[in-house]
Amino acid sequence: MHIIACVDDGFGMLFGRRRQSMDRCVRERLLSGLGARKIRMNSYSFSQFTEDGAAEKIEVSEDFLTAARAGDICFVEDCELSMYADRIESVTLYKWNRAYPSSLKFPTSLLSDKKLVSSEDFVGNSHEKITEEIYR
Repeated sequence: MHIIACVDDGFGMLFGRRRQSMDRCVRERLLSGLGARKIRMNSYSFSQFTEDGAAEKIEVSEDFLTAARAGDICFVEDCELSMYADRIESVTLYKWNRAYPSSLKFPTSLLSDKKLVSSEDFVGNSHEKITEEIYR
């Protein structure tokens, strides 16, 4: 599976059961790169995509990580990922380039056997600079 997550400088993803931030440009970027494929996520994450009218590109399930197969794209905000390490083929991180408080962090150990293949900065809606990093 291909994991997509948004993180701060300390790899924080969530603080007190709330996402640290969200960005319309990140959502547009994710959805435009899907082609005919769908992106898997839970209902918590889907709540930020409803304004984009992208429901047909999203598969919502609370056990989406367990159900994901090889090649599936999974957007993760509030799930622990370590138990899926052996099934993760690639990771795309959207970095906010800021430090926020966090209670759930992206496990950097998932990147230890991966190589950074792409890094690109772009202007977001909520942040002047967002960095997209792709690891394979």
